[in-house]
Amino acid sequence: MSKRPSLIGGLTLPGAEPAMPKPEAPAERAAPEISAKPAGRRPRPETVHTSIYLPREVHRRLREIAFTRDVKVHDVIMEGIDAALQKHGHPSVEALKGDKKG
Repeated sequence: MSKRPSLIGGLTLPGAEPAMPKPEAPAERAAPEISAKPAGRRPRPETVHTSIYLPREVHRRLREIAFTRDVKVHDVIMEGIDAALQKHGHPSVEALKGDKKG
């Protein structure tokens, strides 16, 4: 497939010589296949992605806690989830990760 011509490709400035057109690429050259997911990520079927909405000040404080402890905000949030699970009589996050039942 050849490249579409540029709208401004044929325009020249006053006093400038017109530019030579670029040679077209060979038609037999196929476009590289593009993967839907970024390279280097491994699939995690046992993990579910979710989003939460936090008040700005709560997020700021979570970041402060994570920075002070040299961990990620995700780790601090997971501690809170673990505490909520245990408070309501459920196994810990680590115990549930070992189950692999979903």
